[in-house]
Amino acid sequence: MANSMYSRSKHYRNASALLLAVMLGLAGFKGYYSWEKTDLYAKAMKELADGRELEAEKLFHDARGNSMIQYKDQEIDEALEKLQPVTELKRELLSMAGDLQNAAAVNDVPSLVKVYESFQTMKTSIAKQDEAAKKRFADAEAVYRVEEQLTTAFSNVKAALLGNLEAAAAKKTNVTDSTVAYLLQIPAVYFKDEKTKKAELNERLKAYDQARMDTLFKKKSFAEVVDEAAVIRKFYTASGVQAEWFVPMVETYAQNTLAGLLKNNDMKTFIDHAKKYQGVKEFADSRSKVNTYIQTTLKGQFTRAEQLTAAKKFEEAIELYGVLNAYRDTSKEVAAVEQRWLEADPLQLLRKVTDSSVKLANVLGAKALWGSKQAAVGIADGKSIIVARLLPDQKVDKIEAGLDGSLTVKSMQVSEQLSVQNQPVLLIEAASKTRKTRFIVYVYDAKSADLRKALDVEADSLTQDKSRSVMLVADNPAGERAGEKAYYEYRNGQYVTVDVKPEAEDIVLTELPKQKTGAVVRFQASIMSAEGNTAIVALNDDFVLLSGSFRFKTGPAVITGTLVEKGRANTNNGQSAVTYKIIVTGLDQGQSESPPTSTPQPDNSKNRRTLP
Repeated sequence: MANSMYSRSKHYRNASALLLAVMLGLAGFKGYYSWEKTDLYAKAMKELADGRELEAEKLFHDARGNSMIQYKDQEIDEALEKLQPVTELKRELLSMAGDLQNAAAVNDVPSLVKVYESFQTMKTSIAKQDEAAKKRFADAEAVYRVEEQLTTAFSNVKAALLGNLEAAAAKKTNVTDSTVAYLLQIPAVYFKDEKTKKAELNERLKAYDQARMDTLFKKKSFAEVVDEAAVIRKFYTASGVQAEWFVPMVETYAQNTLAGLLKNNDMKTFIDHAKKYQGVKEFADSRSKVNTYIQTTLKGQFTRAEQLTAAKKFEEAIELYGVLNAYRDTSKEVAAVEQRWLEADPLQLLRKVTDSSVKLANVLGAKALWGSKQAAVGIADGKSIIVARLLPDQKVDKIEAGLDGSLTVKSMQVSEQLSVQNQPVLLIEAASKTRKTRFIVYVYDAKSADLRKALDVEADSLTQDKSRSVMLVADNPAGERAGEKAYYEYRNGQYVTVDVKPEAEDIVLTELPKQKTGAVVRFQASIMSAEGNTAIVALNDDFVLLSGSFRFKTGPAVITGTLVEKGRANTNNGQSAVTYKIIVTGLDQGQSESPPTSTPQPDNSKNRRTLP
């Protein structure tokens, strides 16, 4: 039991010792913090009294952080209230310093610029405040060194970006747009000043642009170059960089490319490139040398098209206008050329109304023919006559008439000489087996706007009777009137044969050999022999044989008749003589006025040859 009591006594003693130790520790701890807070407060007050607000504010904050004891808490709070600007300044500078360090670590130029601008704003604001604020800022900046860090960061990032730009220029490759953008964003103060910055960057950017554009010019198409150049210029404009070197660089490339196309007569590609270039607003200045060159060139091409038209090279003109249509609508010009082509080229006018597979021959043109402004006539595939009329209203119509496919056409003409009702006729001259020519006359009917065959005759010639404008005369036609002249009168759309007594032509006897068979002549002669209704007239060593419903007698006579035959006969002495057979229609052996006479012939009757 004694031992138990002793044990409990020992425990009580140990616990009391421990409690005492804890109490002594707590007292020491509280005493320390009490001393510390008292010391901090005292130092803060001293710093404040010495005008060092930044240090005072920090000591007051440290003292206020000691909440173990209450000592001058109200005074400390009041001091911190008064030192609030210092607190705010420290907070802002500390934030700037942190952002700056983070941005500098990754060359984040926009963030660096943001810090720079914030710092400049702060400096501007402080500069307007009292000396205490200025001192406060100077003290804080001496601690956080924001300006010094900005200088270091911008110097480093500037060197890195310029290095990237130089490397790209050397390799003729591209850098990212951000590289150039970041260089432009770096404040001028880090280049010395704005003038120095502009000069240095312009020099570097010009070298870089020359290198990368040279690569574009060689490897990219014209359209790709223009598009990429437009993006670059747009970037420069947005960034406030004038880049005076850039546009001339692109313009030289563009003009050289266009000049090469013009030299190779590749107007289609020229126009495509011109439209591409002028369609980009970054290069659309009408005063630029490229746009002036384009306008001058195209004006020259339009002038050339006009010259081709004037030279009647209509197909070339239309082709050129077709190419120029890609630049601007040339439909009016093409229509005008086509119209002039129709007026100038009969074949083209005919092609307007025929299929391209149709073979056209004997093509001819005529102005103001059959109610037209211009007309063209041709033979289609040897089977029909085609008439194409360009009417005053610029429309084109077609008239077609049948044609004997077996004809061998020698010529075709629009004849004013054989006109009918003041309308020219179409005269075809074809080969004939029995006469010199086969004459086919087509007459235009204005009422039906039709072309009709009015005459088809084989003869040695076809003329118009000068005394009768509606009458045609065929010399020695095939058929019943062979050896004579056949007369045709236009009636009801056709030429019909009519009987016309031809007037005799007054000649001298010696001109008789020159007359054609069928000629009606009148001459004076001396009948050397007569027997009933026949007689003989001597013509040098030849003879004229007369026959008719007259009682001939020897002696002088005026004879009218038709020469119907030229032949030969043997004389009584066995020689051959030419004979001229005349059917006499008029005989005058009286003393009345007579036609011109031949030279008097000597009387050689004793020696003359006679017909048996």
